[in-house]
Amino acid sequence: MTTTNKEVCIFGNGKSLEKFDFLKIDRNKYDIIGTGMAFRYWNKIDWFPNIYVNVDTVVCQNPEVIKFVKEEKCQFYILSKSMLQIDQTLNPEKCLFIEDLLQFPASSFKYVRNWCSGTAAVVCSLDRYYKLHLFGFDCDYVEFIPECIENVDGTLTIERTPDVNPNYFFNDYQRAGDNYNKPNGQRIHMTSWKELSYIIEFLNKMWSENPIEVTNYSSKTSISKYFSTKFLSEFH
Repeated sequence: MTTTNKEVCIFGNGKSLEKFDFLKIDRNKYDIIGTGMAFRYWNKIDWFPNIYVNVDTVVCQNPEVIKFVKEEKCQFYILSKSMLQIDQTLNPEKCLFIEDLLQFPASSFKYVRNWCSGTAAVVCSLDRYYKLHLFGFDCDYVEFIPECIENVDGTLTIERTPDVNPNYFFNDYQRAGDNYNKPNGQRIHMTSWKELSYIIEFLNKMWSENPIEVTNYSSKTSISKYFSTKFLSEFH
């Protein structure tokens, strides 16, 4: 991937996006990075990001995730190598793995120590975009919803599809049978966002002629302590 004059919209999947109209985004002005299990919604509206990011070692082994990646509806994919334990036939021209990027000296991932899919999505954009717009990174997880059970290894499983999921912008984001890691919102997610803000600050000091501009759109405090924040309604 090379640098571009386009701006990028990077989407988490928090409840704040519940009424957001993805179809209104001008794809001539903005590229899109999407994350997680949101493809279940994208499939409904026939709308897909340019880059898909999912680096959760457990979620990446979900057969639906693998099926979505192999359909190649996006230009590039940033994934966890845990997916290769299930399927090794992914397109190497489109699929990159975070475990490799963390070791690649020419990538901004070389600065990263803590990450989640959201911050990984931002980091993968730092070598390509200068204006970043963040959405849906609410980081206000209900760690254990009633529909989940905890497994012996500490992972969680959805026993039945929630009628109302407080964590995501559409209620069947998680469905019966899904396995996933505990959100650990404060310890993992918020720590990784804090670290990311330092990385961007460092990059802007090093290469001040092309500063990275980050705007977070949310009515929640969430990551607003680390990035300039506007109301979602202010995005155009």
